[in-house]
Amino acid sequence: MSRELRKYKNMVVAIIAAAILILTLIGHITDAFDDIKSYLFKKPIENKNSYVEMLDVGQGDSILLFSGGKAALIDTGIKSYADEVADTLKTKGIKKLDYMIISHNHNDHMGGIVPLTEEFAVKTLIIPDLSKTDERTDKMQTAISNVKNNGGKSVTAKKGMNYTLGDFNLTVIGCYYDEDDENDRSIIISAKIGKWKFLFTGDAQEPTERRLIEDGADIKCDVLKVGHHGSMYGTSEEFLKACSPTLAMISCGRGNRYSHPHDIVLLRLKEAGVQFNRTDLNGNTTYIIDEKEIKVNTQK
Repeated sequence: MSRELRKYKNMVVAIIAAAILILTLIGHITDAFDDIKSYLFKKPIENKNSYVEMLDVGQGDSILLFSGGKAALIDTGIKSYADEVADTLKTKGIKKLDYMIISHNHNDHMGGIVPLTEEFAVKTLIIPDLSKTDERTDKMQTAISNVKNNGGKSVTAKKGMNYTLGDFNLTVIGCYYDEDDENDRSIIISAKIGKWKFLFTGDAQEPTERRLIEDGADIKCDVLKVGHHGSMYGTSEEFLKACSPTLAMISCGRGNRYSHPHDIVLLRLKEAGVQFNRTDLNGNTTYIIDEKEIKVNTQK
């Protein structure tokens, strides 16, 4: 092979190698650009499954229900978590709430109601009887105005009220406004979907649990939202036996000063064979529902 031919061949090989290198670099740059573009302009996650998600709002309660493109929020947590709750909803592509339900007029359950009703249109706001509470109601009144200004309505919960949310059937099965303790005036909500049933108890304690049993309320469930963050004054053995859940959710703040959830409640759950998740340890906890099972996903 002549010297000129070898030189030409080496030049061709070098050009091909350079071209491969350039194409490879372009591919990496394109991928990186796509990643950046995806992060900056990401589309909200579209939800297709029905689910219940217990949101981590520290020492408070906020639970999201989603089905068939419809969303409901039971309680809002304290005000300082309102932005996190709003961001969670937006990430899931939720722009409005068909229902917002406030279990009772305590700050750890309704503290975020004003900013959230400012940011999201709420079709129906379901609240406890405010005339029966000793707590301040200025936040609730402001939220009611926000909802009405956005074309929604406010209703006071009464036993037997029934609402549809996608495939969920929501029912108010108890609200004992004559109780002395605000916690025991919590609205009790059941959510049925297919063969599954969730029970949401707000901060209800033994007096309310006892009255539910005495009234023959339909409290049997598959998933129980443990009352009052796992306080020792609730989730009695009698109530747990009547509910007979297989799963339980506990919303509480890490290292909270109330020692929630209490050891005695955790022991009752374990002895009853109930598997439970806690927001202080597991973060946001999602219960994804289909015909065959409830699949539990935890953030942590």
